Amino acid sequence: MEKKKDFKRNKDYENIVNICASSDIRWVKIIYTSNVIFSNLWNLTKCFIKSFRILISNDIKCIHARSYPPALIGLLLKKFFRVKLIFDMRGFWIDEKVDSNRWLKNSVYYKIGKKLEKILINNSDFIISLTFAGKQELEKNFNCKNKNIPIEVIRTCSDLDKFNIKLTNQVKSSLNLGYVGTATGWYIFDEVLIFYKYLKQKKPGSYLRIINMNEHVFIKNKLKKHNISLKDIYLGNSSFDNIPIEMKKIDFGIFFIKPSYAKKGSCATKLGEFLASGIPCITNIGVGDHSEIIKKNNTGIILEKFDHSNYDKTIKSIEKFKSDSKLRNRCIKTAKEFFSLEEGVSSYLKIYSYLIS
Repeated sequence: MEKKKDFKRNKDYENIVNICASSDIRWVKIIYTSNVIFSNLWNLTKCFIKSFRILISNDIKCIHARSYPPALIGLLLKKFFRVKLIFDMRGFWIDEKVDSNRWLKNSVYYKIGKKLEKILINNSDFIISLTFAGKQELEKNFNCKNKNIPIEVIRTCSDLDKFNIKLTNQVKSSLNLGYVGTATGWYIFDEVLIFYKYLKQKKPGSYLRIINMNEHVFIKNKLKKHNISLKDIYLGNSSFDNIPIEMKKIDFGIFFIKPSYAKKGSCATKLGEFLASGIPCITNIGVGDHSEIIKKNNTGIILEKFDHSNYDKTIKSIEKFKSDSKLRNRCIKTAKEFFSLEEGVSSYLKIYSYLIS
């Protein structure tokens, strides 16, 4: 579902319309409602009715549902029509509610949610996980292997050609740290600023570039909280098309995410985008496959804890990476192996063919 503001006739909207038209994709628009009582139930009802009508008038063989609420609709539709259901999980949504303190673990909401999750998993014809860590949890806790429920790992993919661009005559500080994207929600933005402030003390020539669309007031308040001057950072926004250019002004990408059980099934899109740009990443332990990918391929630094000891280790590692002539190619190679858009599309097509054959 889309919010009303997303339908403004801007360049991004027109691009999506054109892509859908050229790819023979029919985009059925449903407006997200948030200002009425029981809005979530109303939104789900609208989606179900619209989907029901589509299935009646079209020869649909497979439903691809991304995340839990759409999957519930898909499960209901499966009861009425002879269709296959792909449950594209996008993480452990029910446990995210607990980890973000929106639900209590002993609440009725959580208990009902976990029961629905089990029903969804057991009745799906195919499950897609963003991470191998998530796949392992599914096999361990839901016995998917013995139930012959196939699971495929398809991470958040990046258009490698879009991000792998070359720029010349770039003017850089001795070390440009880069933060791209949202700074709220699951992201631990305070720790990014704490680390940068410590880095700045040790390496005065360091500079932080923040590219963010709609949270500049929040970011400025955080900068003030940590006594970081706007002179010591760059705060700007960028269209998606220009983000690859912004990334080429960065030496190291940085982002921290709250680690939790639910985050075993999560994968940050920005990790693939940084690596596709040839940029190593600084991030924390406990989120999806991030640690394994970065450590195995030597494409960044994983913080075990947020303390001075780990900050010192990180700064030493940064200095080593700066003299590593093979680093950029290694990052791009890792992006191709784990985050390729072409590979992701190919994997989806194989799943569709398998289910409708």
